[in-house]
Amino acid sequence: MPKTSVTRPTNEIADLLSGPEWQRFTIPMKIWFISDTHNMHGDLQIPEVDCVIHCGDEATRRNVSLNELESRRFFKWYSALDIPIKIFVPGNHSTAIEKGLIIANDYTAVKFLIHDQTEWNGLKIFGSPYTPEFFDWAYMRPRSELDIVWQSIPDDIDILITHGPPKGIFDVTGDIKTKKPVHVGSESLRKHVEERIKPKVHAFGHIHDETNIRNFGSMTRGPTQFINCSCCDLKGRLTNNGFVIEFDL
Repeated sequence: MPKTSVTRPTNEIADLLSGPEWQRFTIPMKIWFISDTHNMHGDLQIPEVDCVIHCGDEATRRNVSLNELESRRFFKWYSALDIPIKIFVPGNHSTAIEKGLIIANDYTAVKFLIHDQTEWNGLKIFGSPYTPEFFDWAYMRPRSELDIVWQSIPDDIDILITHGPPKGIFDVTGDIKTKKPVHVGSESLRKHVEERIKPKVHAFGHIHDETNIRNFGSMTRGPTQFINCSCCDLKGRLTNNGFVIEFDL
């Protein structure tokens, strides 16, 4: 049976579009934030969402040849997800990407953000892989140089993705020597996020859950929701399934 439509007078339509009913009309869009899957991606439970954002560390091995094999297995899975928009930001375990063995054109279903931005449904999204220097991994910079890196992130970003956390927010780990809990996030990143960028969401990973320490989590401070979406714990076990955040567009 054909659908029946009702034609309204032009002035009545104008009243509807300008009235409170129209102003309340929004389109909810769901984004799945994940990070640090470390070869365990196949065990994730896939939610029904409009977009997925991976904040880095798809692989584990540092050796670039072995890392390439791990990463390509991940991107084969990631590209095939039945999710319209797939965004990826590398991490310190993305050595094959840093060395150019894997490039964005290899996986055209995925939007790579390597200190770069994109826009989706009016949301401005910026992704950066850089973290404070720690041994010889990918995309690491001395803490003294990171402020210059963060300065190049625009002010008007809605969703900020960095592989590592800002200092003091879901960034606790045991000190290598003393084993006492310490905050290891970037102080200069926190300053830029809280004082200048002020995104709606700042998502990251890098620092995992470990014995007696919980870093996976979400909190709101000022206008920003901070999310550590690390899926694996420090022993490489898949313990978390990321976060689904709904945006009204």
